[in-house]
Amino acid sequence: MFVYRPPKGSCWGHSIGKDTAKAKQKLDALFDAYFERIEALSPTTTVVAWKSSILPMVDWPEAFQGPENQKVRQFLFGVMGDRVMFPMGIVFPLSTIEPASFEFLGRFSADAPFKMSAKHFMVGVIAKNGSFAWRKPDSEIAAKLEAVIV
Repeated sequence: MFVYRPPKGSCWGHSIGKDTAKAKQKLDALFDAYFERIEALSPTTTVVAWKSSILPMVDWPEAFQGPENQKVRQFLFGVMGDRVMFPMGIVFPLSTIEPASFEFLGRFSADAPFKMSAKHFMVGVIAKNGSFAWRKPDSEIAAKLEAVIV
């Protein structure tokens, strides 16, 4: 499983272009293609979840499963002018070893109206005590991410 989370110093998110009308259209196209809109919290803030049909192989760890954990499978997108923010990151419930996962990440990155960077990805791991945590990817996964994130 992956999460895309820009550094805390980048709290204003990613640029989606100076033309806000065009940027909104591009973001709406991304939402329509990849996500189900769960709730519009405001005209500029939307809670979304993945369309199950778009993901190659869904791999939600146990910590994310069950109806009581539905909220952790959703994420928030906010738009402020020409910037898009996702405060808790974009969680990709994909295998870290399947080639289809990396192909999907490459397609998503190409379709995103903002520039993604492979260095902002982390992978989900299960510790020996059973708890879930995000960690930097190992060199093999990092190289695969670098190859597909354009």
